[in-house]
Amino acid sequence: MIKGINKQILEVTNTESPYFEKIIFFVRPTSQSVSENKLQEEAEKLSQKIKKPPKEKRSTKQIVSTGLYMFLGLGAGCALTFLISGIIK
Repeated sequence: MIKGINKQILEVTNTESPYFEKIIFFVRPTSQSVSENKLQEEAEKLSQKIKKPPKEKRSTKQIVSTGLYMFLGLGAGCALTFLISGIIK
């Protein structure tokens, strides 16, 4: 559903997307003379193109710290297994 709030803003409330509740389009002042139907069609076209939010890029620091934590967890698990097996024998 497209709802015209005023001459400069269009609000799309039915986005058919699990990620977005509504989309707000700001109409350029030079395009205000275009018919309302044309603006609605363009807004619908753009809103249908939106499928999901872009992936978040991870920095090198985040990748290295994740790898380090995984390595430390693996080492702690191996050390704990070694200690437990030494106590049981």
